[in-house]
Amino acid sequence: MSTEPEFPGDPRHPDHEEWLLELGRATYVAAGLSGIAFDILRVHAEKESEDLYKDPLGRLLRLLRDNPPVLDGMQDFMDFAEKALTTRNDLLHALPVLHGLHRRRSDDLSYVRNYFGLEALREATAIMTMARRKGNEVLYADGGEGVRRWTEGG
Repeated sequence: MSTEPEFPGDPRHPDHEEWLLELGRATYVAAGLSGIAFDILRVHAEKESEDLYKDPLGRLLRLLRDNPPVLDGMQDFMDFAEKALTTRNDLLHALPVLHGLHRRRSDDLSYVRNYFGLEALREATAIMTMARRKGNEVLYADGGEGVRRWTEGG
């Protein structure tokens, strides 16, 4: 057995700093995805911001799924967002282990997701970025009119 670190998720690995930077990118994009869902709800579904502040992404998406605003690209956004939700949860609920981050789920004991290398983190970032971009397109699908109206308070 080698004593050299095998994966960049291991703090002893020479690429660990790069791995941490990608983890930061993924975490930032995950927060942005929640922000887009939040904005679509308050701008186009007329939900009150204070009613949404404590809601995690899954609950925000459920609100959108239950009463989707009629906007171009809404269904595409929901499809991307559902996949991104799984990725986001896997990443943010993973536990630190020697090689990086490790995710298991109590509802499916065979489920395992590891974020040991840069590629796994980059893939997670890409999935969430795609959903966030699609959400941004939906938010501004009306040419920005809803955002302008919301910003002006009416």
